[in-house]
Amino acid sequence: MVVKTSVIYLMKDKFQFFSGYDGKIFEFRFVPEIIRDLDIINGGLLENLIKVFVTNNKIPPSTIVFVLAENAYFSKDFTASAQQKAGNNPPEVTKEFLQKDAEEFIEHVPFDNVVSKTLPIKDGIKVCATNKDFYEAIAIAFEHLGFIVDCVVPGIVLGNGLSLRPVLDQAMASMIVQKVSGVKEYNLLGQQVFQPQIKQENEELDEVELEHLQTKKPNKKRLYGMVGVLFSLIIVLVVMFVQTQSPADAPKSAADANTPKPTPLINSPVVLATVVPTTVPNTIPSVSETENLTVQIVNASDSATVAENLQGVLDTYKFKNVSIQTQSPIGSSGSLVSFGPNVSQDVRNAVMDAMKKYESNIIVQNQQIGTFDISIVLGQ
Repeated sequence: MVVKTSVIYLMKDKFQFFSGYDGKIFEFRFVPEIIRDLDIINGGLLENLIKVFVTNNKIPPSTIVFVLAENAYFSKDFTASAQQKAGNNPPEVTKEFLQKDAEEFIEHVPFDNVVSKTLPIKDGIKVCATNKDFYEAIAIAFEHLGFIVDCVVPGIVLGNGLSLRPVLDQAMASMIVQKVSGVKEYNLLGQQVFQPQIKQENEELDEVELEHLQTKKPNKKRLYGMVGVLFSLIIVLVVMFVQTQSPADAPKSAADANTPKPTPLINSPVVLATVVPTTVPNTIPSVSETENLTVQIVNASDSATVAENLQGVLDTYKFKNVSIQTQSPIGSSGSLVSFGPNVSQDVRNAVMDAMKKYESNIIVQNQQIGTFDISIVLGQ
């Protein structure tokens, strides 16, 4: 079978997957507990949810092209001023000036592992910078499922305002597949993390100068500190000497001596207040609300007991089907419950009541991640 090329249009809050085999488009939304503001919060749970996403939608492995939407990276234009253009050597001066400003911009992008690409524009350059961990975590999750990641490019390099589009459609996906071979020079895959060279050199020089000064000059602060400690010890010794020379406490008066002491109570009964806990009865949905709904339990923990017990509880609600799928442990302490649009509030409450019997750290997502009406990923 010929391997087709698929497209992932990666946005700040979701990605959309175009399958090169049948042209179908699937959507995967992020929740703040997994990805927030282009930052990976829980990489293990993210990878497991992508496994569920691929399995439930029956997506076959393919070659993937990642395209970053405008809100998935930071960008800024740097153009030459009129004064620079009028200089004696404008090309060299302009290039040096713009590169310095561009590096300062990249340095302030709020991630630990920042990657960037520079695009030429009229009278200057455009810089695109993003979090390498953001797209790399998603790419690695697909590679573990047999997919091949071909490249990761900012959508702006494809032109036609493509990176501003809110959704991916078939026409847009076909355009990406046709154009991507011509923009491979902007591929972020394997891109080195940005390191500000000038800042590093200055920091090294500062450290050398500091060591040089410390070897030449005595540490006056330490000397002053030792004198202060010695002075404090002398004061403490003087106070102790004065206290030892003071007369002993005067004897108690006769009135105090003759005053009878209160008789302590022995074996007094202690009355403890009993608090009777009040419980709110669990919501029990009607059979008409559950009989057409399917439930999938993805057990990504190191024990099958919780999944089986949860399946037994949910079976009492007469769902159409409650199945268990086993995944390798992800090492995450959180579990996720995903509800489709056809699930009523009573059913949601009943499922959450059942979950809370076995798990306290639960993430709720009001978006289907597959063909099941309710998907539960046990991560502990």
